[in-house]
Parts: sequence; C-alpha cells; structure tokens
Amino acid sequence: MIDAPDGWIFQLAPILGESLGHYLGRFRRANCLSQSALAELVSIDARLLRGLEMPSLGQPLNVEQLKKLAYFLGLSESNFAEMLPPVRSQLHLTTRLCSKCYANEPIHRQAWQCTGVEQCDRHDAPLLTACPACGTAFRLPALWENGCCEQCWLPFREMHNPSFS
Repeated sequence: MIDAPDGWIFQLAPILGESLGHYLGRFRRANCLSQSALAELVSIDARLLRGLEMPSLGQPLNVEQLKKLAYFLGLSESNFAEMLPPVRSQLHLTTRLCSKCYANEPIHRQAWQCTGVEQCDRHDAPLLTACPACGTAFRLPALWENGCCEQCWLPFREMHNPSFS
C-alpha cells in the first residue's frame, strides 16, 4: 500500500449518496491536485482516474487499484465501493440534478445518473439535464466548484424545471 505524504493531504468525508466523481472533484480541489497529480500519487494510470470522474468514458479499475485509491482517500473499501458509478449500461450519460436536493445539500447524487430514474425520489420533480435559463448542459460533477451554470451563473439551487411547478 502507498502512504499519503504526511501533513498535507486533507481527508474529506463523503456525503451519503454523493457520486464518486463529485467527491473526487472536491478532494482534488481541497488538496490542489490535478487528475494526473492524484493518479501519480496513487500510482494508477491517469486515464483510469479520469474514468471515475467521467464514467461514460471510463474503464473499471481492478481490485488492487480500487484498494490503493480508497486507502489514499482515507475511505473504507465498503464506503468507496458504494460510491462507484453504475456500469455504463446502467448510466444516464447526461449529467442530471435535482435543484431542491442541491439546495439542501450541495452535492451531485449518484442516484441521479442511473438509467430509468427520471425524477427525484425525494421531491418527485423531474431531474434537470441543463440550465433552464440558458439551456447549457451541466458539466461533469467533478467540476462543480461554484454550484452554478457555467454560462449564465444561475445557482443550481435556484433552478426549476419549467414544465414542473
């Protein structure tokens, strides 16, 4: 196993239901790490790490790689396994969100990306796939630093589906 460099890796607790891509983005920003820098520290191919943040293009990591990454992130293997994205055949490829959930807890939920899930299970509201104000598709959750549309800056928490009142 690898050891995290003492004294400078900030460990972040994942939030229940948070997608792995969103968590990895938060972890990398807290530690000022690029994808390639994190991959180098963990000794895995950067393309494999990129695949965890962009699961539609990713290849699954093997058991050893998953263990190394979970250890470096300070997560138990079971917590880490729960955060893994669904297999591609069960994955909705467009990033989606529920603005009401995001207002309560500013994370991207893994459940929003599962095929067959079209509405929020908490608010019974259709999941958004783009900003309702300007139509810009959502970025990958790993890049959600400001919690708003990258084009018009409308906060996610203020977005409402125009076809749902």
